[in-house]
Amino acid sequence: MRGTAVAMLALGALFCFPGGAWGKAGQDRPPATQWLDVELEGSNGYAIHLSVNPRRHLVLQVSKGDYAAEYMTRDLLPETDRVKAKLRGLGTISIRFHPRGPVRHPSIPGCGKSRLTVQPGVVRGTIKFVGERDYTRVKVREAEASTGWTCRQGVRFEVDPGEREWTSKFSARGEGFLFLVRRYRPRLLENGPVIFFVEQGEAFEAASGRVGLTIYRQLKIPAPASSFDDARPEHLTVSPPAPFSGTAALDRTPESVFTWKGDLSVQFPGIDPIPLTEPSYGFDYCLRDVGCIRQDVD
Repeated sequence: MRGTAVAMLALGALFCFPGGAWGKAGQDRPPATQWLDVELEGSNGYAIHLSVNPRRHLVLQVSKGDYAAEYMTRDLLPETDRVKAKLRGLGTISIRFHPRGPVRHPSIPGCGKSRLTVQPGVVRGTIKFVGERDYTRVKVREAEASTGWTCRQGVRFEVDPGEREWTSKFSARGEGFLFLVRRYRPRLLENGPVIFFVEQGEAFEAASGRVGLTIYRQLKIPAPASSFDDARPEHLTVSPPAPFSGTAALDRTPESVFTWKGDLSVQFPGIDPIPLTEPSYGFDYCLRDVGCIRQDVD
């Protein structure tokens, strides 16, 4: 049974703090923790990273270009050198770690001067993952891996310091997703004066009634100035490039109520397009030199 869609909180942290999607304010040096890491190559040019953290959460990350996704579930075994998990209809992981080679003490940026310990090796068993509608897949019986005490910051997208210097921004939010667009001064950013972000999440129940699988999907797309028509503050039109499609507009009515309408949607790999202009969506519209308008819809 499909569970309630997960509210997107990680994206807000990504925009606010330099530590990334899992960063915390004032946290300059994340604590060292023991992880298992496996790097894989998926089909169709996707990179796949499998990790298990000290709390036995298994995370399978898929990325390509501007797209990233995370599939999270529980490791069913308590052993630190073995992993067994199912990704609800998408894959199975059953592996054992075998150390190979000397222990290393790498220096990782952002982790201070602590000596970190990493044991390289291999995992053997079964790693099988098939993304929704077969957008990528991987199936291996052995892969290079590492385990040990490593420092994690959880950065998914590199954040240009200039991205905090927006001149206007708009966000729309619904059940399980957040859409955000920011506009900047000309030539402030290298890849264009407009950046579109969208993050979507959903959770699926296990037989026990608990959440068995959680999926987060993200996109970050730079765009030209023409994709953000900002007639401050009475009217706003956005027309992002692919994998978005359609257009949406924010308008002030004669009654001084704002409406957010259009056929704008986003296409994540493997799932149906997600509409971004449903009547139930709340939104915020901010001008740096004026202030913000916020409208929540029940």
